[in-house]
Amino acid sequence: MFRDKIQARYEELSPRFRTLADFILENTLDVGFLTATELARRVGVDPATVVRFSQELGYSGYRELSREIKRYINQQLALRYQKETPETEGLSAKIALFTDELTDRILSMKADVGQIAAVAEKIHQAERIFITSTSEGYGVATLWSTYLGFLGMEAHTVQADPARAALLLRDISDTDILIALSLGLGPGLEVGHLLSAAQAKQVPTISLTTSPTLLPARQADYNLVAPSKTPSGYPSFDTLMALLSVLWQALLAIDEQKAHLEVKTTIGALNDLVDQQNKVPSYDVAALLRLWDQE
Repeated sequence: MFRDKIQARYEELSPRFRTLADFILENTLDVGFLTATELARRVGVDPATVVRFSQELGYSGYRELSREIKRYINQQLALRYQKETPETEGLSAKIALFTDELTDRILSMKADVGQIAAVAEKIHQAERIFITSTSEGYGVATLWSTYLGFLGMEAHTVQADPARAALLLRDISDTDILIALSLGLGPGLEVGHLLSAAQAKQVPTISLTTSPTLLPARQADYNLVAPSKTPSGYPSFDTLMALLSVLWQALLAIDEQKAHLEVKTTIGALNDLVDQQNKVPSYDVAALLRLWDQE
């Protein structure tokens, strides 16, 4: 698959080849209908560079690469046209279209099921799980950390700024695992540097990204890609959340008996908290509110 080949070789590619790789990954539908000369013109390189790029990936030339891209496009179009045209109008019709497009993005993610299983096993074996992201992904990282806690796992969320990253690197060990989330709203440099430093300490690393060419994707031992590009052109976080959900379900499946017990225990603790709220007299709550008002 051309996408896998590009990702595997991306780190070794020259700047011009990386420009070609980025364009092909981000504009696959357009590329399927372009000749080598037309693609070269769109990217700003000469046609010979397109041919050499194809050969660098292991193809005999651009024609062979183009045939594989066309096969991929045909598969994606077949999925899209299996859907019925929405009978509704206005906003409802747009929502129906958005739902179909989301399904397409999730379906395109299913090719990595073997890698998802390997990642789930790595997470399951870790003593501690550290989840890092920059500010835009920190809320998602915190949410997933909470869900891992439901399974009895020791999970911590750490922002990738230098100070917190240094504290993490001081304490993390090779029995732990570092997971990076990158939504693609930036290059992910801080996250990528943190992954690289953790690898130097023999810490297993995983990244979940919206593009295989982001620095975190290229630095991690394992990378799972959740496609985020939408027809509207606006980036989406839905498939990344779907991928995290699949991973969580996989962790449940690894040891269903233990997972069931941990979730049941968590629900019991939540019920205890609800009972305590019911036992607190209303005048105690009012007194507390008055105390805060005086501060």
